[in-house]
Amino acid sequence: MDLQLPFQVDYFFVGADGLMRLSSLLRLFQESAIRHADKRGFGGPDMARKGWGWVLYKLETDIFRYPGFEEKIEVVTRLGGWKGMKAYRHFELRRGEECLASAVSVWFLIDATSRRPLHLSEDLFSSVRSQPGFPPPVPSQGEWKPGREFLPLHETLITTRWSDIDTNGHVNNTAYADFVETALTRKGESPRPERFQIQYSHEISRLVGEVRVALAPSPGGWSFRIAEGDQICSVGEALWKTR
Repeated sequence: MDLQLPFQVDYFFVGADGLMRLSSLLRLFQESAIRHADKRGFGGPDMARKGWGWVLYKLETDIFRYPGFEEKIEVVTRLGGWKGMKAYRHFELRRGEECLASAVSVWFLIDATSRRPLHLSEDLFSSVRSQPGFPPPVPSQGEWKPGREFLPLHETLITTRWSDIDTNGHVNNTAYADFVETALTRKGESPRPERFQIQYSHEISRLVGEVRVALAPSPGGWSFRIAEGDQICSVGEALWKTR
């Protein structure tokens, strides 16, 4: 049930110091998830024919080392089980035997018309039913729960760009990491946390011209909130384990 995708850390993946950006890491995770789901028959095109679509709800990522320019890396992704309306997916970024980053994500399958989540069943993943380890176990650790209310210490207004918009007509979920990176650097902070957690609550339309990123101190780093006007679009944390 795994999919392994080899990559090289090309120039457009890295920041000014030659290391991969957080947003680039999330884009690799997204690419692997799309390819894996499409290959197994439960990807976007297959779901769209039924009037359904996948929506990313939550992502928890631990980064042990950001790879540098021209390093050869591999992304591994696999199903992580499902429960009720939540489906789980695991990711790893590897360089040989070294695990550079790992993540677990939570997804909803929604009805494209009503925008309501659907209950999941084994039939949805029938294409991998015969493979060893099916059905995969649901992650045993408890899900991280973000705090939505905090008094911001710093706020950054960021103009959305045409390149932020994806094929669904809204800001791609990986662009939210771009917004957080920008807000952190404007505060004089490193844009490369060792743990990044985000919960998505509202899509940002392609018609939105500006978002506001609020930062507040949190144990080990920063809590963040991304909003469009009064509408909160996502909340999360950027943390460093050594603090």
